[in-house]
Amino acid sequence: MRKLLISLCLMLANASAATADDRRDALLADGAGYSLALSFDAFARPDGAAAPNIPISGRLSLDMSALSGGFQLVRDAYGAAENPEYAVRTLPAISVGLKQDGNAIIPSEQGLVETAHPYFDLTFTPGKVWAEGDRRFISLPFALMEKNANCIHNGVLLVAIGENGEASNALAQVGSETCAYFQFNFWAAYSADWQAGDVEAGPQAHGKLPLRSVVGLSEAIDAKALSQESLISPADMTTYGLVLDGAHYSGGCMTRLGAYPHCDSLVLPSYSLAKSLAGGLGLMALENTLPGVVDRKVADLVPACADWGNVTLGHLLNMTTGRYNSRVAHADEASEGYVPFFTATTGAEKTTFSCEYFVRKAKPGKRWVYHTSDTYLLGVAMNAVLSRDGADYYRDHLLPVWQEMGLSPLLTVMRRTKGPEAAPFTGYGMAFTPDDIARIASYLTSGSTAFEGPMLDAALQRNPADRGLEAGGKTLRYKNGFWAWNAREALGCKADTWLPFLSGFGGITVVLLPGGNVYYYFSDGGVHAFADAIKAISAVTPICGEMP
Repeated sequence: MRKLLISLCLMLANASAATADDRRDALLADGAGYSLALSFDAFARPDGAAAPNIPISGRLSLDMSALSGGFQLVRDAYGAAENPEYAVRTLPAISVGLKQDGNAIIPSEQGLVETAHPYFDLTFTPGKVWAEGDRRFISLPFALMEKNANCIHNGVLLVAIGENGEASNALAQVGSETCAYFQFNFWAAYSADWQAGDVEAGPQAHGKLPLRSVVGLSEAIDAKALSQESLISPADMTTYGLVLDGAHYSGGCMTRLGAYPHCDSLVLPSYSLAKSLAGGLGLMALENTLPGVVDRKVADLVPACADWGNVTLGHLLNMTTGRYNSRVAHADEASEGYVPFFTATTGAEKTTFSCEYFVRKAKPGKRWVYHTSDTYLLGVAMNAVLSRDGADYYRDHLLPVWQEMGLSPLLTVMRRTKGPEAAPFTGYGMAFTPDDIARIASYLTSGSTAFEGPMLDAALQRNPADRGLEAGGKTLRYKNGFWAWNAREALGCKADTWLPFLSGFGGITVVLLPGGNVYYYFSDGGVHAFADAIKAISAVTPICGEMP
């Protein structure tokens, strides 16, 4: 009986797969009837598939008048889908150069691609190619990044190139995001044009960490402890992972439409991780190049802040300017009056708000109050320090480090304001792949980085005399753009054990652990907690009393 049941299950599974493939092929052929989204399995390279005999190189362009498709709203806190001017039920125009590299397809346009769409810009990351009969299939991951914001919506594009060089219809689906306020499923078929020819493939990441599944840790660490299912709903989890002893263990990338088929190319937003990786590391790089810059006065560098007195760039980085409305740590950032900071699009608007909205209530350096506008002003001030011929702290001091590390082209640019006073967002606006964030975090604790010095030592809690001010709780500190948590009580340590970490809006955490180890998760359910995960990790690697 057991063998009969197994055989029946296999038959049903094969029939289901065949039905899915048939539906995929029918949609690629005529594009009609795309009334329901497909499982992302239909967009994945089949196991054991052969690479195309004829190498793929050319440009794919879509006619953006959808042949058929659908849109399912999951969450829309601010009514974006109700506003026809935003056109969120459509994609930006897609035209991308593609070049095959083994089983991979490399887009020529990578990083942030600004578009004419009213709501979304684009990113493309490397995908997969394979052959089925006389057809060459391209599965290309893409992501939508909201304009003037950092929300990311991840999707996949599928197209087949026939033996005559003509493209099938293209299928596009979006089924996941890291975005607390706007979530949706999208699917559509488009007429596609393929122009074969030599194109220059975009740069590729190199030096990636060995990638493994967290399932491989099951004997040592319960995967549920890392996914924190008791605290974070799986529906809110984009991805999570652990760097342990030089290997990167991934928790996968589940979506509402099944497993994302390009988890290693998934695009993740920084949100406030950028406060550490752009603001913090940016000022460390400048301080190492121009000693004393951390003590430069904001009033001397940013004309709109002319009345800021003795507030320095170091105070901006540490959010200790003494200028605030509420003494409660996060109240200002959450207030309705602060919304114009995030909606401002020009550098002049954002800078003026940041300089003028808060009044002086304390001496600089005495009280920590969370303001993204402080970190934005830091970027403005750092560029004012450089001020020569369009110099930019991010492009000229941080990007070379990312490129030397071989990180993905997603880090080439970060969100910027517009106009003659344009500046990087600094406090948010970056994007990464999972490997990018795993390697950056591990690199920071290696002891031989481009940012070494007293500022990094303090940020990583290597200096017990300079841990930073209390940041919203007795076990939390904030120093030089990095958070720190005292794990002593949670882990039962004999002495204080301060772990530096990075934190982002909606439920993003990256914890720097001893020995180059890292725990991270990207979610959007509003949960910022990781004690249980760190406790599980401490069972297999020392944490108490160790310094990152």
